[in-house]
Amino acid sequence: MGFGIIKAFGVLLPLMVERFNTNYATLGFLCTLPGSIMLFSGPFVSLVLQRVDHRLVAMLGGVISAVCLVSCGFISNITGLGITLALTGIGRCFVYLPISLLINQYFKENFVLMNTIGSYGSITGVIFLPVITERSLEAYGYCGVFMILGAIMFHNVAGAAAIRKPVFSVKDNTTGQSGSDQDPSEDDGEEDGIEGGDQMTTLKDESRNDMVQAQAESRFHTKENSENTDTQNAAIEVIAFLISDEDAGILNDDNNCKEHVPLLKSAFDHPGEVDDLPNAPRSGQNVRTSFISRCKLFMTKETLFLMCLPATYFRAYSFESWALYLVPHAEQIGITPSRAVFLSSIGGISGIIGRTIAVILLVKKVHMLKIYIIAGFITTLSFFLDFVGESFMIRSVWAFLQGLCFFVLDTADPTFLKLTLVDESNFSFGLGLVMLMKGSGNVSAGLITGALLDVIQSYTIVFMMIGIPVLFFTINTVVISVLLNRRVKSKHV
Repeated sequence: MGFGIIKAFGVLLPLMVERFNTNYATLGFLCTLPGSIMLFSGPFVSLVLQRVDHRLVAMLGGVISAVCLVSCGFISNITGLGITLALTGIGRCFVYLPISLLINQYFKENFVLMNTIGSYGSITGVIFLPVITERSLEAYGYCGVFMILGAIMFHNVAGAAAIRKPVFSVKDNTTGQSGSDQDPSEDDGEEDGIEGGDQMTTLKDESRNDMVQAQAESRFHTKENSENTDTQNAAIEVIAFLISDEDAGILNDDNNCKEHVPLLKSAFDHPGEVDDLPNAPRSGQNVRTSFISRCKLFMTKETLFLMCLPATYFRAYSFESWALYLVPHAEQIGITPSRAVFLSSIGGISGIIGRTIAVILLVKKVHMLKIYIIAGFITTLSFFLDFVGESFMIRSVWAFLQGLCFFVLDTADPTFLKLTLVDESNFSFGLGLVMLMKGSGNVSAGLITGALLDVIQSYTIVFMMIGIPVLFFTINTVVISVLLNRRVKSKHV
């Protein structure tokens, strides 16, 4: 529904400029707020998801976005409109982020493919919402349009209710087999299993006693020498970490216990460097230091991924500008509003074709970066040739090509994420950066493109200028492809 809403705003944009007596830059900025705030709210919502059930958060987000969208129709103040649209974006983030994270949990190996399939709904919104908006505007007026859009947004609540966390089979610690795969004949050795359990319990007790003793010794040394305070804190935190692991059933054997011995040695050898210990809990005072250290480590390790972020920004900027101003552009060159709306539908239909092509290519394991380069070149050419022809037929051809290519390029962000990341544990952090860049592109599209329209007063020139960021995206993708091939070859060597 996200892409469909921005297309619907494109239909309402000329009327909103007159209703609020403002310029295109201001209204363009406000209309991009739902998508931008949705992306900017990612870090905050991720913290909420650590403490609240994903399904509950997503259902609440559906309610917030729908209610705020309905309220937009009854607000006559430009400030109030901006606030309600911003709240709509927060609600959309409550829906979007839990679904994206769960898709990655369900399909770690095929995240790009499944994320592409799951985004078919957004293309459906591009096809139907502009038409629904235009017809509703004629039948029910300005307020009625927002009530209908809000009612459609309420469907997110039903979709969020279907969210379920994945359940993975857990292997037995003694046999290495899952519960359903274990040989029934092994039931005869039940007594041996009980004895093994007793031995494991003894190991746990001994491990706990050793940890408590180490904790007491560290405290004793701290009393003798106050300069070792940092060491003591580090040791206690590591001990707490080990005990929590032991309670969770991780320290089941001597091998696992020995794996954590270097943690204690590192704590005593490097006082105060608790943040450098893997998976060690952080105190409140070390949150800032650990965040900065993580950012530095990410920048050092994921340099190639960071080079993808400008491409994400340019793609988001060009797509948002195209989606928001396609219908007003057609109306300015003399196409009737009813036919201009169908250009958005044509772009949505071609988007389904483009998304289907992307799915087929992903299934066939085709190198998607080459496809993005070709699609980027075609899109750039279509924008640069925007001055060619003003008839509805020619406009339909440009809308078809642009929709086809844009919805192929829409899969670029998850592809960059999965191909360029060195460490899979950085996925959530990388996803947050992608959302940040996409939000920045969306805001820039509404504000900068609207300001250009206020100054130039020509949609044709502005659309030709939209081809420039698409060209930058294409060049950036070429550079990424070359560097990625070099990295792959260096690994084989």
